[in-house]
Amino acid sequence: MIFDTLSRMAIARSLVSLPVEFIFVVRHGETKANEKGIEAGPLEYPLTKKGIKEVKFIASTLSRARIKSVYSSPVYRAVQTAKILALPHKLKVKTLEELTEARIKPEFVGKKGRHHILTNPEDYLETNRQLLERSYKAIGIIKSQSRGSAILVSHGDVITGLLEDIVERKLSTEKYYVLHPDPASLSIIRMGDKPSLVLYNYHRKMFADY
Repeated sequence: MIFDTLSRMAIARSLVSLPVEFIFVVRHGETKANEKGIEAGPLEYPLTKKGIKEVKFIASTLSRARIKSVYSSPVYRAVQTAKILALPHKLKVKTLEELTEARIKPEFVGKKGRHHILTNPEDYLETNRQLLERSYKAIGIIKSQSRGSAILVSHGDVITGLLEDIVERKLSTEKYYVLHPDPASLSIIRMGDKPSLVLYNYHRKMFADY
């Protein structure tokens, strides 16, 4: 376990030397909805103090990386996260509707009980395939607008669908999650001829005991 942790620390230290074809994917920081198991949906939950602290850890990790743009879901918790990440690079946050939270049915919004589009598809107004299609549309927009590496801030189901597709997991037949990033976690996609996942779910809590 400690060797895995040290290995990830070495990866984090090497971020400064990454070339420009990377997208740094960050899930928004913790909110009261995360704490209480509430389905936040599009509601304007701000980050908790803990959430801000954890996002600042990722911001520090990425502070020396060559970031040229920062994109976010328009939902407040994601924008708040993105602004913290953008600050060391003196960049403005650009919002993309394509990165918004999975569109859950209104009757579940603000209520206790967490839902996921892959395991509870009947609770959503869109399919996992539609979610993935708009996620890739967002990637296409970022690639067309950005001249270098970019930060992408979004939500659990959006990021999960994207990462699981990149590692070529067949979601059409498997109705459970293998990858599901924690709040305020960093994953890195190398954008070449074929996107690949080079880092998954790096976050402050990994080092709580060290």
